[in-house]
Amino acid sequence: MSAAPDSVLRQTYTLPDPSAPRVLEAKGITVELGGRRILDDVSFWIPKGEFLCLCGPNGAGKSTFLKTVLGLIEPTSGTIEILGKPPRKARRLVGYVPQRKTFDRDFPATALELVVANLRGLWPLHVKESERVVALEALRRVDGEKLVDKSIAGLSGGETQRVFLARALVNNPALVILDEPTAGVDVRGRAEFLDLLAEISASDELAAILVTHNLAAVARCAERVVYLEGRLVSWGLPGELLGKRALTALSSRIDDPHPDED
Repeated sequence: MSAAPDSVLRQTYTLPDPSAPRVLEAKGITVELGGRRILDDVSFWIPKGEFLCLCGPNGAGKSTFLKTVLGLIEPTSGTIEILGKPPRKARRLVGYVPQRKTFDRDFPATALELVVANLRGLWPLHVKESERVVALEALRRVDGEKLVDKSIAGLSGGETQRVFLARALVNNPALVILDEPTAGVDVRGRAEFLDLLAEISASDELAAILVTHNLAAVARCAERVVYLEGRLVSWGLPGELLGKRALTALSSRIDDPHPDED
């Protein structure tokens, strides 16, 4: 695991207002798996309404950090709190859009059912009218209401992401996590989804973590950026971090035609 130059670490970046309400707070998160230290003493917080991009090279510990936030991994040391609760007690406060969709596209289900499944916490054999109303409102938030009765087998990559974003938002979470959501989406779908992310980033209520290699998404959506290389290297405003050679995952051109390819 490469270390960033000390000069990068010594720079002063613009951090959130420490008095602002904190949706997520990580304190000294260290994770060791298989005898290897993946995360080393990572600390930062996300205030209410802030859209944060989590960046770093492959193997930097981004996915491991997400798993600790979701309560899937217990840190070796340190704590994570979501509105003051540990991850396993705060799952209903977090919406999640995974990078890889594991559902069977041949499964005879609709977009509506996929959203309601998260609302109810189990797969619906029958959708109640009250559930349909709530799910439809979530789909409207992502401009996906026309997809409500469409089979998931017939969704394009961009449409699938809209439905999964609606699924993440249907419970009105305090925090939404988006794990490289534009990966595998065509150019048009990527641009449309980026518009949605820009709308979310403008919210004063919803906090978000976006993991991405898409520098256009960072430049357009991020209110702040955390850069990991196993440890916290930099944490500041996009303009303070983008383009720095020492931060390799943020030093490519913003108009990279293949921003999600490793």
